[in-house]
Amino acid sequence: MGCTDTPGYNHPPCPACPQSDGLRRSPERDCYTDVALPLYENLNIVEQPVNLSGLARKYAEKAAEFIEQASTSGRPFLLYVGLAHMHVPLSATPPLENPQSQRPYHASLREMDSLVGQIKDKVDHVAKENTLLWFTGDNGPWAQKCELAGSTGPFFGLWQTHQDEDRSRKELSHLPKVTQLVRRHHVSHYSQSGSSAKQTTWEGGHRVPALAHWPGRVPANVTSMALLSVLDVFPTAIALAGASLPPNRNFDGLDASEVLFGRSQVGHRVLFHPNSGAAGEYGALQTVRLDHHKAFYITGGAKACDGSMGPEQHHASPLIFNLEDDTAEAAPLQRGSPEYQAVLLKVTRMLADVLRDIAHDNCSQADYTQDPSVTPCCDPYQIACRCQTV
Repeated sequence: MGCTDTPGYNHPPCPACPQSDGLRRSPERDCYTDVALPLYENLNIVEQPVNLSGLARKYAEKAAEFIEQASTSGRPFLLYVGLAHMHVPLSATPPLENPQSQRPYHASLREMDSLVGQIKDKVDHVAKENTLLWFTGDNGPWAQKCELAGSTGPFFGLWQTHQDEDRSRKELSHLPKVTQLVRRHHVSHYSQSGSSAKQTTWEGGHRVPALAHWPGRVPANVTSMALLSVLDVFPTAIALAGASLPPNRNFDGLDASEVLFGRSQVGHRVLFHPNSGAAGEYGALQTVRLDHHKAFYITGGAKACDGSMGPEQHHASPLIFNLEDDTAEAAPLQRGSPEYQAVLLKVTRMLADVLRDIAHDNCSQADYTQDPSVTPCCDPYQIACRCQTV
């Protein structure tokens, strides 16, 4: 993450952007004080470093202005608002009705709720009957940020978070009972299982909420259990606009409009979760979701609030969980059970098919870390890349 002039809440705290020479980086890679956090409008940086305390207002004003202009012109429009909420750094000065009773995360969440409400109100005022609002997130909470990270809800990834206890039981089984009690007390206070949230492929890392609103088209107060993905936003928007997807390329997303409109409960049958930093090669597909089953060929825990990280473990015979009965991913299916064997055959075939598809698809790769021209600096000759046009 880059720096700001008025640092928000972060764990550990990050310093302000430098005002002169003497650039520095945090060894933990949590704070990059030589690159200020930029605010983009389309492809242009309009403010750098961004002022966190005024960011929600800028989002609301720019969105309202765009919606008004599009409505006046009578042309269809697509507005993508990539909120900084609820990622750290959290704004240090959100509007608080009762500052003593609200912690930073709660206050930032209220600020986001108000911001989204303002955008919805503007749409309802000028284009209510023919505009779809789709709200979703990109990943689960960043556990190493502790009280600034949010919650995984019921998606605990218990198999991962209990690994330290399982290892300890095996190690203690041959020791005298008194020694076992002392060791268990020590282990209970110093777990080394890591987090099962962001950067992992456990449900707490990849499952996110999604809300859709379109009066007269999307049924109100309805919850769908269809399996959808953020990958579906693009093909769904294209389909609703009456356009066609670009040719000569395979798309992993699908048109989810029938699910959104309540006419179907069928989304994806299969989803592939790429490794996200906790274990395995980054981006490799080693976790497979098949209907309500989920298979792990590799597991690991991301950095937790206490600093622990779970070890990377490879599973030649994958761990398979039935999410319909085990949302918390606590107990994998017994490998010799008929259910496990039936799912394993399908998962093995599906994974082989998608890897073959990727290998023969029209795709490209780029290593942006080796290209200085893509560094997000409006003026690389200014300390911390400073500029402001808004």
